[in-house]
Amino acid sequence: MSHQITTLPDGRKLGYATIGKGTPVMYFHGTASSRLEIHLLKQLTTKGKLQLITFDRPGYGLSTYKPRKNLQDINSDLNFLADHLNIKQFNVLGWSGGGAFALAYMTHFPQRIKRGIIVSTPDLPFDASTAHNIPFVKYVMKLPFLGKIAMRNMRQQVLKTKDTEAFLRSNQGKQMLRTCSNRDLTFFSDPIWMGLMHQSIAEAFRQNNSINVVLEEHKLFLKPWNIPFKNIGNKLNVWQGTEDKTCPIKNAYSIAHKVKGCNLEIFPKQGHCVMFDNLEKLIELLKTV
Repeated sequence: MSHQITTLPDGRKLGYATIGKGTPVMYFHGTASSRLEIHLLKQLTTKGKLQLITFDRPGYGLSTYKPRKNLQDINSDLNFLADHLNIKQFNVLGWSGGGAFALAYMTHFPQRIKRGIIVSTPDLPFDASTAHNIPFVKYVMKLPFLGKIAMRNMRQQVLKTKDTEAFLRSNQGKQMLRTCSNRDLTFFSDPIWMGLMHQSIAEAFRQNNSINVVLEEHKLFLKPWNIPFKNIGNKLNVWQGTEDKTCPIKNAYSIAHKVKGCNLEIFPKQGHCVMFDNLEKLIELLKTV
């Protein structure tokens, strides 16, 4: 894997990573995560002849922080990166909170997109009372001082526990496990998978202002969509597990209703990690364009 930094026109740094060779796929990592998340998708490159490209959104990992007022504020960063890598067209893949940013990009630049897949993605404005299957989260998302306390505790715990098992035994780790469906728990019980996820989250929190970045994204999810859905149509695929406790199934149905002509696929008895449960299918979908 190649981890690099490029300088944007306004002087900010943009951290990004590439892995594999073949059809380019631009990956949007989840909220409170980072470019390291593509470690979890390495199979796409080894079996699918795909090139995965991902970047840290502003304030995560290696990327300079910049306030964002809407989802599409990062579109120019992505276009600069694609041009920097001399990639004119590509597929788009977004998971969880990253799916919202992926959809905002696809609707504004459909000419650059061959196919887009968003997985376990919140519909906006997101119903915070359903977030992560924890009623208290709605207060964390809506009240900044509570959110800062929760995120500060999360950051401290993630950064101080180098051992993944120790993190899962912490209050924050136990809370994360409570948000998982039975199927998702098989991933979180895999030490290799969970180790990679832990690294990605730790990288997200490496900057001192990373707490504000996470809260900022949550605030964006509480606002209504302000994007031209009609521009994307049948280029979009929406994936959703029926047992997703982090982002309930109603979100996928609502997005599919808004984006006329999109392809909605529901996966019975699968949860928030449905993408990682169906990598072979994902490969086939990303290859056939």
